[in-house]
Amino acid sequence: MSVKKDKLQRSLGGIAEMKKVPDLLFVIDTNYESLAIAESAKLGIPIIAILDSNSNPDNIDYPIPGNDDARRAIDLYCNLIKETIKSAKSSSPAQDSTKEKSSDVKDQDKTKTIQELDREKLEKKFSKEDKEKLN
Repeated sequence: MSVKKDKLQRSLGGIAEMKKVPDLLFVIDTNYESLAIAESAKLGIPIIAILDSNSNPDNIDYPIPGNDDARRAIDLYCNLIKETIKSAKSSSPAQDSTKEKSSDVKDQDKTKTIQELDREKLEKKFSKEDKEKLN
């Protein structure tokens, strides 16, 4: 009996502490998380998912084609989502003072494509980590 209780606590324990319905669901493996996708679709929660060649695109609002099996690919997806969330939080209307300071940088960035901006962010990130490893 306690084994079943422990298993339920591990798999559903976080739901008990949720105060509201999530605004968004981000899924890496749609085959493994099919129950979460079905529940989110019932509740009307938008779903962003990485779709591999063996994935079912039904009920996915924002499909992203990619590999959902490789560890490095999953790390990349999660880091990009994390950076996007940080960026969105930092550019919220509550922080108008930071917008004024970064207006010059944003003007320069407007001429670059999204791919170029993402590449620069990744290069900055990995160059910092390489410097820390050397020290």
